[in-house]
Amino acid sequence: MQRRAATVSVAVFLLLAAGAYSYIGVAQQPDIELSDPDYKVSTGETTIEGTTYNVTDLGESSAAATWVNESARYTETLGANDTVTYQGDNYTVVIPDQEEYEAFELREVQEVDRPTVEDNGTTYVIVEEDGERRLVERDEYLDEPTVHQFEVGDRFERPDNDNETRVAAVTESEVTVEWFAPRTNELSFDEGENTTVGETPYLAHFPGDGTMELTTDYADYESDAAAQRTFHERMNGLWGIVILSGMAASLLVMLAFMPSRY
Repeated sequence: MQRRAATVSVAVFLLLAAGAYSYIGVAQQPDIELSDPDYKVSTGETTIEGTTYNVTDLGESSAAATWVNESARYTETLGANDTVTYQGDNYTVVIPDQEEYEAFELREVQEVDRPTVEDNGTTYVIVEEDGERRLVERDEYLDEPTVHQFEVGDRFERPDNDNETRVAAVTESEVTVEWFAPRTNELSFDEGENTTVGETPYLAHFPGDGTMELTTDYADYESDAAAQRTFHERMNGLWGIVILSGMAASLLVMLAFMPSRY
């Protein structure tokens, strides 16, 4: 009698497991379908909001794109007392005290071509004339250094830079110069994620036909994504029925055929 009851129970659990497993096999996940995407693009050049983008690496759930800003701003910072090269010579950046910082100087870095000595904090140059040596203070030995003065807006040549460079700002501790030149920018897209293109954040979707769709209708995408989440939750529940029913059937079989102690 015990084994008959166990057999019936095992059959019920197996039927539950088989039914759940069969449903899993035929169930289909709902697709995400955008009703009216703002843009549908494929690999290659495409125009979005008046800017041309080159779409690359377009896969099943991600893509990349590049675009060129023809007049991107570049800057370089020169610190006070830094040594910089200007017109082939070395200069020290000097920022004089001023009420409104708008100007700075480049003072020539002068090199002494003779031996020197230090005495009480003063540098002397050893000069030999007619077989005699004499000491001349370094400042007296050297000519007046060349000084270049600049203000905000002045042109400022930089080595290995063919772009027109100008002084953008001056503070008590640094000078900023700027120039404008082309710059390649990169964008990345991922399924269901936002990417700002121009000034607009777009949500990306990859329908699986070798294209990428961009939309600002987030509710349209989210409604289909929610349906997919519900589908996965139900599939997980069915797998739970399959596993638990199988375990219960196995346990009943083992218990039914255990030898009796009486």
